[in-house]
Amino acid sequence: MTRQKSFLLLIVAISFILVGCGSNYRLAIEQSNAYSWQKYMNEDEFAQLEEGMTYDEVMKIAKGAGKQKAEDVYRWPDEQLMTQAYEIEFKDNKLVKKEIVEIRANSTRGFEKEEASNN
Repeated sequence: MTRQKSFLLLIVAISFILVGCGSNYRLAIEQSNAYSWQKYMNEDEFAQLEEGMTYDEVMKIAKGAGKQKAEDVYRWPDEQLMTQAYEIEFKDNKLVKKEIVEIRANSTRGFEKEEASNN
């Protein structure tokens, strides 16, 4: 009887370890980056993405989590360019669409000076 209890306890302990490791999987990927910008995506990583990949597989390639833009759409900023990002759409946790999107700034810098000179 004690042997069965020991075996059961071992199974329960292993289950807790595996569940704990799974929940920290995404955090471990992001913490593996030496610099914060490395959790963004670049064109080489974007080219590696294939239809049918899961969110976790995409995250592993990008080395970071995307920002959710819609229900199944995530966006990763470009590592170098502030004017582009990568949007990835998933359906049932499978990649169905990927695209490079242009980002436009909403800066009003320069307009205040122009308005002040008109007065």
